[in-house]
Amino acid sequence: MRLAWIIAVATTLVYPAPANVDNALPGLSSVLGELRKGGYVIYFRHSLTDLDGPTDESADLAKCETQRNLTAEGREQATRIGKAFQALRIAVGTVTSSPLCRCKDTAMLAFGRYTVSNDVYVSVGAEAGETKRLAHSLQRMLSTPPAKATNTVIISHMSNLRDATGIWPKSEGVAHVFRPLPGGRFEAIALILPDEWSRVAKLESARK
Repeated sequence: MRLAWIIAVATTLVYPAPANVDNALPGLSSVLGELRKGGYVIYFRHSLTDLDGPTDESADLAKCETQRNLTAEGREQATRIGKAFQALRIAVGTVTSSPLCRCKDTAMLAFGRYTVSNDVYVSVGAEAGETKRLAHSLQRMLSTPPAKATNTVIISHMSNLRDATGIWPKSEGVAHVFRPLPGGRFEAIALILPDEWSRVAKLESARK
């Protein structure tokens, strides 16, 4: 039986995840058919970055050179993900990005467009009230159904998903898939590793 984790949007800030939730959630192959129909929210942690780069505390949003940015491998990773979406015929509606360049670049390379939202700005280092606001904003986004026959994409940070759901998107480029539910709730239904998109796309192509 598929394990689903249902989260209700309430007044608490952090929803503790079950042990080994990452290992318990299925991967892309099990949800591909559903993603093709649309109706889901796909939360990406940005692609691979230079971890020795500047810290977010010193970031100037108008100057990418003051931020931690994607590596060449990270840019290739995002591009591969975007090509796999096209090959797999997964329709994408809105693409929402954190204001930081590593997220905007991931969005542009993968999907060719994005809308910046301060509601998914990195929550690490934020004051308690702002951390709570960011978590509640993300909870609302995860529980909002996309436009018909499309999927919503959010590209943000590890800490934001942790604060809103208790799930840690551990590796850069990883995606978690959520199903919006009635009553402001949402359900975590899949975890997709960065290279899984291309691998499944190749398998699907070989079957044709």
